Amino acid sequence: MSHSLYPMNPFSLNLPLIVFGIGYEDNQPHVLRKEGFPLPQLFFCISGEGLLKTNNKTCCIKEGNFFYLLPDIPHEYWRITEKWELYWIAFSGNAALPLLDTLELDRCKTGTFSNKARTEALCRNIFTVLKTEEPEGKAAASSILYEMITELYAAGRVKKKKEQSPKENALLQIVKSYIDENYSKELTLAELSSLVHISPQYLCRLFQRYLNLRPFEYIAMKRIQQAKILLSDPNISVSEAASLTGYNNCSYFCSVFKKQERISPSEFRRRASY
Repeated sequence: MSHSLYPMNPFSLNLPLIVFGIGYEDNQPHVLRKEGFPLPQLFFCISGEGLLKTNNKTCCIKEGNFFYLLPDIPHEYWRITEKWELYWIAFSGNAALPLLDTLELDRCKTGTFSNKARTEALCRNIFTVLKTEEPEGKAAASSILYEMITELYAAGRVKKKKEQSPKENALLQIVKSYIDENYSKELTLAELSSLVHISPQYLCRLFQRYLNLRPFEYIAMKRIQQAKILLSDPNISVSEAASLTGYNNCSYFCSVFKKQERISPSEFRRRASY
């Protein structure tokens, strides 16, 4: 048995995420899309096993796995057991792709979801609310989908934490300590990676894996943290705070500060003086 649902006028609401369609296959047939699909898609395997081929890679999808496909990416998937049971969700929205980037769904990927019963229940809930064909139902479906995606992100972060290598963590701590002590100096990737005798590329991967930041994003974060302390002192000017935290260009410092804190250094100082 299979069923699917495509709500009428799915883009009538101005929402970050909008469910365009949802479906269930108790025995997923072979699918080949040479041009991909125009919307992001999320699949949950409830039972059985199948193969997914995308980006010239083939991987096994079995019970408890999910896979996510970006728009317009050629892909193919098919069952390798007698039965392969999948839920799928196609979606869009005015902030879908930026949101997915933030939640580390910026590429086609596979993973594991933690609770099969809960995942099935959430999918059934989306079916239920979309059947109303009312704006409230579409908004509720958007909320449920957001909940599902953030749970996948959280489960992935927990898994990464469990898989941390003591050796890699030790290397990262050395570099972090060096940055914390020398953030006001001009630092380079070559300098930082040489501290622990690894390549700059490997260092970037460590920062991304364990901190979800690039090295220079961590440096900027450290500098702005210290700048906030300095700006709390009325005797230190904004340009002095910039210079003391490693920014020779005050305008650039203000730009970085506002990007991180959502307010300017001057506004931060004004609020800190209350």
